[in-house]
Amino acid sequence: MEFLRCFCAGDVNGLASLLADDLRFKGPFHEFNSSKAYVDALTTDPPGKCGCVALSVTENADSVSIYYDYERGDRTITIAQLFKFKKRKISEILLVFDGRGFA
Repeated sequence: MEFLRCFCAGDVNGLASLLADDLRFKGPFHEFNSSKAYVDALTTDPPGKCGCVALSVTENADSVSIYYDYERGDRTITIAQLFKFKKRKISEILLVFDGRGFA
């Protein structure tokens, strides 16, 4: 949930501190193979202030999945994210949502 708190606050530096250097990110619009590439993209196009309401969180030894309603302006979409961890840092992020609402 710290990742989402930082993301929704637009805190890119806070996000960066949570990520493994060799982060792998895959989403509907982008893929990145390092935390530097991901953070650079967020720095270029910051997430801005938004909200999220957790619908479901599932945890195990090395991963967390969360389903949440992402709220930005007058739009709300449901998002699923899977976070995998290595040495207490996020090493993989899989982001799934219907991107038609942002096209």
